[in-house]
Amino acid sequence: MTEKKFEFINHTADIGIRVYGKTLEELFINSAFGMYNVICEKFKKILPKQKYKNTITSFDNESLIISSLNDLLYQTFVNKILFCNFEVKNFQSDHLITFVCYGEEYNKNKHGHLIELKSVTFHNIKIKKNSYGLFETTIIFDT
Repeated sequence: MTEKKFEFINHTADIGIRVYGKTLEELFINSAFGMYNVICEKFKKILPKQKYKNTITSFDNESLIISSLNDLLYQTFVNKILFCNFEVKNFQSDHLITFVCYGEEYNKNKHGHLIELKSVTFHNIKIKKNSYGLFETTIIFDT
């Protein structure tokens, strides 16, 4: 299997991605990477000029990823910041994550149109290990 971070999947009314990672940390990073590839048509033009750091806790890993991605959506659609680089600084088995993201303020001329995502949903989310030994999950975005 190739080192695929994510792939788009068909979903009836919303947008979905299937995400892969060697670790849970990488699964989070690739989830954020996939989400911003959905949001920004010119993702490769985002530069890492600003830093955003947050710590989130939740009751399971699925909720942790969803809460983290929804936090990033808030930063994008309220504070107008697009992110391109993602790091996990701390990931604990008691469902705590500290992450750092780098990006820049949205500029329509530079970044193009954005696809507005309302939220990351809990629809069919389940983190599992696939037959290649990778963590895998499906994420559905409400549009």
